[in-house]
Amino acid sequence: MQKIRNKFLAVVLVGLFFTGCDVLNIDLNFSSSGSSSESEETENAYETVTAYETVDWDASKSEIFEVSPSVKTVNVRNLPSKKQLLFIKRNTGTTVISKTKTRTVENTSSTSTSSRTSAVFEQTGGAEELFDGKTLLSGELSETGCWIPPEYDFEKEAASAGRSATDSASSENVSGKVGETRSLFVDTEYTMTLSNFAQKPATLRAAGSYCYVWVLDDYYAEEASDHKVNSAIAEKYAQAFDTMYPMIRNVFGEESDKLYVENYLMDMSSYSPTGTKVNIVIYDIGADYNNAEEYQTGVVGYFYSKDYGLNSGTIYPKSNSGKYFYVDSGYINESFEKTVSTLAHEFQHMIGFNQKNLLHGKSSETWYSEMLSMLCEDLMQEHLGIEDGNSPKGRTQTFNALYFYSGISEYNKSYAFVSYATAYSFGSFLARNFGGAALVQKISTNSSVNEDSILNAVNSLNKTSYTYDYLFEKYLLALAENSDFTHNRDAVCTLSYTGGDYSEDSPYRYPMRAYNIYSDDWAFDLSKVYSSALSGTCNGPYVFTKSQKLDLRPDNGISIHSIGRNNSSSAMDVTVDFSSSGSENEIIYLVFKDLE
Repeated sequence: MQKIRNKFLAVVLVGLFFTGCDVLNIDLNFSSSGSSSESEETENAYETVTAYETVDWDASKSEIFEVSPSVKTVNVRNLPSKKQLLFIKRNTGTTVISKTKTRTVENTSSTSTSSRTSAVFEQTGGAEELFDGKTLLSGELSETGCWIPPEYDFEKEAASAGRSATDSASSENVSGKVGETRSLFVDTEYTMTLSNFAQKPATLRAAGSYCYVWVLDDYYAEEASDHKVNSAIAEKYAQAFDTMYPMIRNVFGEESDKLYVENYLMDMSSYSPTGTKVNIVIYDIGADYNNAEEYQTGVVGYFYSKDYGLNSGTIYPKSNSGKYFYVDSGYINESFEKTVSTLAHEFQHMIGFNQKNLLHGKSSETWYSEMLSMLCEDLMQEHLGIEDGNSPKGRTQTFNALYFYSGISEYNKSYAFVSYATAYSFGSFLARNFGGAALVQKISTNSSVNEDSILNAVNSLNKTSYTYDYLFEKYLLALAENSDFTHNRDAVCTLSYTGGDYSEDSPYRYPMRAYNIYSDDWAFDLSKVYSSALSGTCNGPYVFTKSQKLDLRPDNGISIHSIGRNNSSSAMDVTVDFSSSGSENEIIYLVFKDLE
């Protein structure tokens, strides 16, 4: 599901260019973002470690070091010169770790390795600033958001209706002739609760080899403008979808050609009015175009599995009985690039419903399914001619500024737009470092979901026996601007497609181009994102001071902190003492990065 908060903000904050960033100590309060149940779980989430130990890390032999909850002191040996020493907190649990229970650095001391005499280890910090999190809601990055349709329970819906499988479809089969009309069920309220559906007349404005493009009559005009589109736009979408249809299936697998008749899966070709064609329905989603800004749904497009049920009037009464997804007419006129990328995104959701739910009986977590759909956009970006700002890469600025508002494998409803950014950041890193389109193919089509699906795919493709922690550690290195594991690398291209404009001599290789999360393209202005009281700009993920305490989000939530810098010309030994209060679910990693 793709959602953007305002009609004219389809691009995720591109066009801001900044240099450099200072570490500030900001007091972030997450209490307003969690539900009451989440807060109750948080209070019971800690088991404080009482016995502590001292360990050594030779930084000349590895670039990352795990500090378990039982470790109080780390003797860092041979910290290379001109490096910044960081520590990254990670929450491996499923509940929030309160900032009062997270660990900080209490003391550091250093000696030069060349003479073993006292050496200066520059402490990094800055003026303390207060930020309560509320300014985020009206800040620069809050303009993008997300919305997910609920999972549809076909068996429950059929049972509650109490009808038999002899019911038939309520509309005649579609012939596929442009100009044909039928009534379609669509949402009719800006709140997007999906509780209010009504039948609206629609006309078939374009018919492709693999799709029908319907435009609700209320949103059609001979000349496209505002939230009304014309036949030329419909034809453009049909052509775009026809080219991407076989290309996406080549990577992600096939969508289902079955339809629920009562609670039985039957051949769609025998029951659906539109056969096995994919239907793209264009209208003003949420009927919100003329509403005040605070009532904008911001939905660009969505797939809802409820259409995979045969609508008999009583059973599956909201269904259009076939393969359907929906695109907002206002966004189409504002940004063709963004909405055509949405076609790829939503088609992957349709495929994912078959690959995971129907074929394997698995229910995917939201972050995982959205990660796959954004990777689909990533893989199709070059074919569709989409600029980085209109692709999922455009979420990088949000990630850099606000990554600590969502776990990497969490869907935080209060800050869903951040969850999209964190899911894409992790998925795009994996694809660029462990197999490109071939890896995405295995993730999409294997029999598992979520973390298991990712790990199984990586090991199957690479003939390895990595752990998930290993993959996550390499991802943290990428966030610390590591050159060996990085987003700034082209993915390998071992999977290809031939057909249409692509020949055996010149196939489409599903390129996933390098992008630098530390570039000016994805920098952000502290005063615009956080508070006007702050100044400066930041490149890359925001780094907090060593004593900063933040609520640590569940499901691999992280926060990045600076301990200090070795500005000398030789290696250095540094002793780091951590605070003693902590949670058994909090793991700390020591890493280092180049000084700017």
